[in-house]
Amino acid sequence: MSHFASTWLAAMAARGRVMSDKIGANVVTRREIEGAAATPKKMTALRKDFHLIEAALANDLSVVSLDEIVRRLFKAAAPAVAAIQKVVWVNPAVPAERPIEWLVKGARAESARMLGHRER
Repeated sequence: MSHFASTWLAAMAARGRVMSDKIGANVVTRREIEGAAATPKKMTALRKDFHLIEAALANDLSVVSLDEIVRRLFKAAAPAVAAIQKVVWVNPAVPAERPIEWLVKGARAESARMLGHRER
């Protein structure tokens, strides 16, 4: 964990904003995602954020993250990994995604926000 990440985590914990659910590694899903990675570099990037997908799968199928690069990588893996296709990914820094409106309306799992969604 980077210095920034550990400092941020400590600050969030001090504010009571950290849930400490013990979620184990989902080995099957991890292997499927690794198998769908186009390159070793992309696989490394995906591995760094497996915890986001595992937390989403264990809870409400939602990820809120600023990381567009890893979102694109998980989205590219989704056709080969059924378990992650219904995971909703929202970037709060993208105004077009209307993240506040989405939250106020109950953070529903809209298909256009899902990793498995494909434009027609």
